[in-house]
Amino acid sequence: MPVSSSVRWNPETMRPVTGSNTPQAGNMVSIQRSLDGHSFSIPALSDIPAGYDPVQVEVLLPHTMLIPAELFDEEHATELLAANGMPLTADECAVCCGREEQYVAVAAISSEALRLVKEKLGDRARFTTPLLRTPSKAVGTVWMCRRAELLYIKVYDGSGVLQLAEVVPAETDDDLVYFFERLNGCFPLAEFGLHITGDAPKAARKLLGKRFKQAICE
Repeated sequence: MPVSSSVRWNPETMRPVTGSNTPQAGNMVSIQRSLDGHSFSIPALSDIPAGYDPVQVEVLLPHTMLIPAELFDEEHATELLAANGMPLTADECAVCCGREEQYVAVAAISSEALRLVKEKLGDRARFTTPLLRTPSKAVGTVWMCRRAELLYIKVYDGSGVLQLAEVVPAETDDDLVYFFERLNGCFPLAEFGLHITGDAPKAARKLLGKRFKQAICE
């Protein structure tokens, strides 16, 4: 069934930032899949005050991927998503969700949700995604972030090189356990540390921590 995106305030997830070209505390919204599959929740978007300060727009959507910065061309973002098994539907478009030093994130987003955000914020919008975050230690590490019934996962080898970056559905704890069982078939998790952030990190550590050399809630 087609699903739409909802836009809401999410100030509790705002990370400290500095500088005049970064979002100020409280200037943040999130875009995620709606539960009913067709409605938009936008009163919070309308509550954002007018001004010039950037607003961080966190994209919490399943069809999100990282692309090496040197290979990224925004004009071909749609083709890159399709090549990665994430073709856009008729009511979706691609959005660049910011970049880190080595990677750019691209996501498939509802065209209507993007229109509403741009109509309200214009050039103030700064799109981002949890997939761009990095753990405090990225050597021999599995990093996970559970948000909006999605699991963001990144795996770094013993040299700190990124080996895997994915977003997968994770509505239940059983979904988490199943995914990590599969992940253990690709990487020897007992040799890795687990860094956990996002929703209910302590519960995730209790559920998954014994599979790893150590498990830390960031």
